Amino acid sequence: MNINLKKTANNISYDYKKNNFNIHYYYWFASSCKLDNLRCKLKKILSIDFKNDENSEIINDNRNLLIHYSQNKKMDIKKDIFIKKFNLYKKYDKLRFRFLSSKAIRSLKIAVVLNKIGINTPKPIAVFDSRNITNKLISSYYITEFIDFDYNLLDIIRDDNHPLRSEVINLLPYIANDVRKMHDAGIIHNDFHAGNILFKNIKENPQFYYIDLNRARIKNNLSWKKRMKDLARLDLKEKEKQIFLKNYSPKYWKRLLKIMKKKRRRRRKFVRLKKKIRNFFNIKK
Repeated sequence: MNINLKKTANNISYDYKKNNFNIHYYYWFASSCKLDNLRCKLKKILSIDFKNDENSEIINDNRNLLIHYSQNKKMDIKKDIFIKKFNLYKKYDKLRFRFLSSKAIRSLKIAVVLNKIGINTPKPIAVFDSRNITNKLISSYYITEFIDFDYNLLDIIRDDNHPLRSEVINLLPYIANDVRKMHDAGIIHNDFHAGNILFKNIKENPQFYYIDLNRARIKNNLSWKKRMKDLARLDLKEKEKQIFLKNYSPKYWKRLLKIMKKKRRRRRKFVRLKKKIRNFFNIKK
């Protein structure tokens, strides 16, 4: 199954164009989209000043620019969409992405394979990358359907007074089963924390969506240690960890709980060390 997923991810084809200024453009569109019409719409949308556009709601403009773009009759956009523009401020990113696929393309690959194994993630609509003649990544956009979710898991677990805090123990089995399916397929999220798990219809018919896929990878033969390392960012209470792991692996959950805690302690040490280094050299995130 892992090999098939890798083939699925690596066999995604991209549209390519080059302009008179030696800028290379790479596109991908969902098969349900009319290619020529969407390309024209996409160019118009990405040229918008999102901060001053009435159809654009900036959700976040920290590490990356996250935009909720509403239906727009003039642009013939019939459904709300989500636009993620990956910022390329770091020198390290500017260098490494000359040789690597962009975060947008990585996100697309994982979204495609997650959908293939029945795990929810916002359906990808388009990818748009531009590079110069030296292969420097100039811009990178990932566009998906907009999920009008109720909460992310972080909203709930960080607030002990949240009205849905007691519901978490009922939601964890669903998440654990999804993650087990993900790991069994060889998919490591690599940024699996509560903020990247979205909920809809929590009390009636819970639906879960997993986002921020650009760090995810497809591996072969995932060991228990690698699996638990992937869960080290998931900040749950002791009882909640037990419920999660009992549903993830009923037979080995006690052993996995020890590994998970060990990986979390190591991660905390690493984060503290990284913070000290950043402060010493006055490095901004």
